[in-house]
Amino acid sequence: MVHLHTRSAYSLLESPFRIEQIVDMAIKYGFNHACLTDKRSMYGTMKFIKLCQEKGIHPIVGLEVDSVYQDQPFDFILLAKNDRGLQDLYALSTILMNDPSKISLELLFKYVLDCIVLTAGDDDSLEQYIDNDELEKLEQILKYCHEHIPDFYVSIAMNDSKYRANKNVILKRVAHDCGCRTVALSRIFYAYKEDVEKQRILKAIDKQTTIHDQTLNVLYDRYYRSQEEMNALYDKDDLNATEEIAEKCNIQLAMRKSHLPHFENKLGIDSQTYLIKLCKKGLLKRLNNHLTEEYVRRLEYELSVINSMGFTDYFLIVWDFIRYARSQDIYVGPGRGSAAGSLVAYCLGITHIDPIKNHLLFERFLNPDRVSMPDIDTDFPDDRRDEVIQYVKEKYGAGHVSHIVTFNTLKAKQVLRDVARVIAMPIRKVDELCKLIGNAPNMTLQMAYQQIPAFKRMIDTDKKDQELFELCLPLEGLPRHISVHAAGVVLSDQDIEKVCPLVRIDEENTATQFTQEYLEDLGLIKMDFLGLRNLTTIYQIINTLKQHHIDIDIMKLPLNDAKTYQLLSKGDTIGVFQLESEGIKNLLRKMKPSKFEDISAVLALYRPGAMQNIDEYIKRKNDASLIEYPHEKLIPYLKETYGLMIYQEQVMQCAQVIGGFTLAQADNLRKAMSKKKVEIMQSYKEQFIQGALNNKVSYKQAGELFDSMERFGGYGFNKSHSYAYGLISYQMAYLKANYPLFFYQRLLDSVIGSEVKTAQYIYECQHRGIKILPCDVNHSQASYTIENDALRMPLQVMKGIGRSIYPIILKERTKGEFKDGIDFVVRVSAAGLGESSLRILIDGGALDGFEYNRATWNENLSKILDYARLVRVEEKNQVLFDFTVVSRPSILKIKENTLLKAQREHHILGFYLSEHPVQTLRKKYPKCIPISQLQEKMDYVQVIGRVASFRTHKTKRQDMMCFMNIEDECGKIDVAVMPSLYDQNKLKIERNQIVIVQGKKDRDMSILARRLEWVDSDN
Repeated sequence: MVHLHTRSAYSLLESPFRIEQIVDMAIKYGFNHACLTDKRSMYGTMKFIKLCQEKGIHPIVGLEVDSVYQDQPFDFILLAKNDRGLQDLYALSTILMNDPSKISLELLFKYVLDCIVLTAGDDDSLEQYIDNDELEKLEQILKYCHEHIPDFYVSIAMNDSKYRANKNVILKRVAHDCGCRTVALSRIFYAYKEDVEKQRILKAIDKQTTIHDQTLNVLYDRYYRSQEEMNALYDKDDLNATEEIAEKCNIQLAMRKSHLPHFENKLGIDSQTYLIKLCKKGLLKRLNNHLTEEYVRRLEYELSVINSMGFTDYFLIVWDFIRYARSQDIYVGPGRGSAAGSLVAYCLGITHIDPIKNHLLFERFLNPDRVSMPDIDTDFPDDRRDEVIQYVKEKYGAGHVSHIVTFNTLKAKQVLRDVARVIAMPIRKVDELCKLIGNAPNMTLQMAYQQIPAFKRMIDTDKKDQELFELCLPLEGLPRHISVHAAGVVLSDQDIEKVCPLVRIDEENTATQFTQEYLEDLGLIKMDFLGLRNLTTIYQIINTLKQHHIDIDIMKLPLNDAKTYQLLSKGDTIGVFQLESEGIKNLLRKMKPSKFEDISAVLALYRPGAMQNIDEYIKRKNDASLIEYPHEKLIPYLKETYGLMIYQEQVMQCAQVIGGFTLAQADNLRKAMSKKKVEIMQSYKEQFIQGALNNKVSYKQAGELFDSMERFGGYGFNKSHSYAYGLISYQMAYLKANYPLFFYQRLLDSVIGSEVKTAQYIYECQHRGIKILPCDVNHSQASYTIENDALRMPLQVMKGIGRSIYPIILKERTKGEFKDGIDFVVRVSAAGLGESSLRILIDGGALDGFEYNRATWNENLSKILDYARLVRVEEKNQVLFDFTVVSRPSILKIKENTLLKAQREHHILGFYLSEHPVQTLRKKYPKCIPISQLQEKMDYVQVIGRVASFRTHKTKRQDMMCFMNIEDECGKIDVAVMPSLYDQNKLKIERNQIVIVQGKKDRDMSILARRLEWVDSDN
């Protein structure tokens, strides 16, 4: 006996039944087969097949399909008999997951030749015919299916219901009269009877309601029944039919695998010859026609490896879409990952770092001893990435190119929030629990309970929290909804649905239904098209400079620019790619980079493990007498890092030069070291020592060298990636140092919509002496603009003035500048702008260019709007104004409350532009000194500031403390609040609150708080 219907958790939010459980339940009850039949989708298919194979269970793969015939719904279960049948299921699922409507029965018939088809036993028209005794209609549809489906069965389903069992007697008789076979079917949605409550919760999450909602379609008694239970409910012949069907189902996954599409070149020659021609031409260009033997030999070697491993078309495909991007003026990044170690990639223009000059290794990218696909990831501006993917789809065919599905799961905090909502638990309680869990990666509820005492205490001492916890545990980790791999796209020489079903993710794009880990076995090769906002920013800066007649080739910047290294040495790197964090800024200040290699080293060193070398690196950089090399043969490879190994490539070069390894062997060693494979490393150690002895290195020194390599290899960074991303960092730093106005203009454009980032960048502009002009209805554009050596803010920076609002103002302004505030209100209100939007513009300062202050505009706005309505005349679909109808309103002038003005401005902009509230409050608190004056002071201090940000931290004693960052009108400083003081103030610590801090400044720009006094800025 076998259950021929089982929905898994991959019927999203329909079932709590995990794939692992399905297989385990089959084993538990002694079944030889397990079956998976999700509704419409096949997300779990590969996981199910692999797990069945591992556990020695025969997998039956099916699909539940909803169809329509003569406007009536009919549901079926299709089970694949062989690989062709599986491909038919893939095709059907692709159709169903591309369009939410039901498919026609006629279309379904096209996919049944290699499938067994069962009626679904669901609440469809078939069941209604039986319930309503419409036996003629029942016979008609059964005969119709029997005629068109070679292997058709009528399901005798859900006999656990007495009503259904009685009706099924009639169904079985009618089916046999029509010549149809019957089979026992127990529709299964969960493992155990009590799991119905899990299904209820999932359905409530899906429907965004509570578990008490009576409209939830919760299905009782749909659990995984034993052989004995099935024997008691179904006729023997129907149970035997399940085994008969199972024996017919034998998928092998032996269908033709996909391959990369063949690249058709314009010369009509074979791919290998074409790649060689491109590379030779590219090398001449890179070396300005001055070829050297070293480059020629390396290129020939790489080409021989690439061609012999069958990766020729891969390189040509990547070269082609990068070539297309450049032809469309799309800025392509200089490279990413280990691909920067390939001279072929450099010659093709895929990367822009010379691998020979910079000691980058091809074998780190493509190891001839280890057959694995090359992995070239490409960075594009985030606003133009889709254009490149569209080109690839048009070139190779939409059915041959697809994104890759990922699943957002019910992780610890997500499941707490979802379940709490459906059981109507107060959000405040859930927020407390989630806050305690924090943001540690891969944190589970069980781990939180075991590792976080405060979390455990809440669960143990509150029955409601305990109930929530227990409801969440079995649901944690279930897939919640689909998403898309951030960068991955697969290409195929055949329709992808031949090996993997697809799902539509938007009007233009599909994604594979199988996740990334299953695709390579199917022959689907992933290429990463990454959208990098920083490239968008660089491109925009270069374009704006061109408009100002300044031409820069971003790939040919001088790498010795003094201004750039001065900026880096000050840690003035807000807005610079990879160099924005406080920790990395501190490292830059200590290191004071003076050459490009130092930037790459910063990226490699600022990582767990590698950080321990930072101080030694800086010492050696500043004092050449401290530089030591493990062996003189390693000087050429370790010189740039002052004798230290910080890159994986350096470990490989040591294995090659000292141990006599080939670079392919050295890469295998590097991989073993990074994964800490002890047994493999021991055999490599013996090989290394023997090789070292052959190279006249002593046994002792060889052992020490290997131990040193092992230590560095555990955390060494990919030099190729560090150099490639270091170049983007340098490009941004160069633009910031040499063209700050243009840099900040485009940097601010890139963060429109992010209050925090905008505030951070505006603050920096002001402190660098770059004037920020406020929003102005007569001058602001859609983005930041340069105006008299200052930056003018766009209207959409204001919260509430989005893409449906600001274009109205810009369009109206094309008819002529607004003469005054009343003229503005009259014209834009006629164009559709409402009172709430006008008040946002007032509070955001966009009307400051007119005669009156903000308080006056707010006070008089209603009467101005009344006036606007009176003078407006609508004729023949156009709006005219008759200003003779009524005289202009008299304006009542109101005195501005400075604090209230600043408060409202902050609410609209997310930051203070015209005046910081601390400036006004400072007069009341003369003992508080400005933060900018604390630079040299190391003593007891008193400051007043706004809480810009804060974070809590758990001490070793498991007490909570807090770190605040406060700001005044001229600076920022960190404040450490120890547990006892935090306990007294924790309910008052919030962003934007004004606080007086008394304490000791014990380190650079940090105060240890002794006392906090909170100031009400409203008074």
